[in-house]
Amino acid sequence: MEAKAIGIQDIRTADHLLQPNKQIIRIKRNHGLGNVVCLLPVLDKVHARDVHVEIITSATWVDAFSEIRPEFTWLGESNEEFIDLDYLTKNRPPTLHRTDELGLLLGEEPPFESPYVKIPQRWSQKYKHLRDCVLFAPEGGHASRQWPVEHAEHLKQHLDGKPLVLIGTQKTNDIPCDVDLRGHMQLHDLWGILAIASVVITMDSGVLHLASALKTPTVALFGGIDYRYRIRPNQQVIALQSDLPCCPCNKNETCNDRFDCIKSPTTRDILNAVDLVQHTDGRIVYSVHTRRKPLQVQSGILA
Repeated sequence: MEAKAIGIQDIRTADHLLQPNKQIIRIKRNHGLGNVVCLLPVLDKVHARDVHVEIITSATWVDAFSEIRPEFTWLGESNEEFIDLDYLTKNRPPTLHRTDELGLLLGEEPPFESPYVKIPQRWSQKYKHLRDCVLFAPEGGHASRQWPVEHAEHLKQHLDGKPLVLIGTQKTNDIPCDVDLRGHMQLHDLWGILAIASVVITMDSGVLHLASALKTPTVALFGGIDYRYRIRPNQQVIALQSDLPCCPCNKNETCNDRFDCIKSPTTRDILNAVDLVQHTDGRIVYSVHTRRKPLQVQSGILA
């Protein structure tokens, strides 16, 4: 029997999948590694009601997530009935933090905790010689989340001697660095090196959520998505986002695919943010607004 996906029309009547007294809930989330991380606080809340959670996700992620949340069942596929969160969020513009959106779709009311994970120490062992490095994940998966490579080329020479290590799923551009690990890492490797870095520089991508869930100081470059829909106020993250009048547009672009917003931060903006994020106490998010002018910082608990 083929698996049956519960779509947006069905989920309102699929009470047998959402009732609080059910003993098991099956959920599919394949799209976006960061989305799976954002889903964890929702699943933790469901599990706290003594409901067993089964997650259908990318087969390449199953082993790593099974160690991080062994109380859930992680599957690469299933022949059972499930709630398809990929379908339910397809082409859905953001209006809330991603965790809250996913929670409400599953009948769980906010608030939710920020994602948090502890990883096995052995995942970091092979990278111990790179401890306190600066990690840079240059790829964002879409032009609206792609920082110009000409800016990235200047990072290495201004990091005060800390090694610059590149991470990501594929090597798309040559960027000066000390170590290039792009295209050579499984999920447990990625989490392992994120855990021992001094700071992570990333786009609005899965790496942002992996790093912040480990409480590693993170600098995140945002395009048109409102950073408040991705970062919780208590996460040690500096969000760089343009102060162009159209930004954030939250996927309602008016720029004819120019994506000026992601091009706005300069190398100096990034370096200033790298220094700032290492001096936060982990309870404040700094909002950094740029438009090809000197860095401006707003600090405080965000609404």
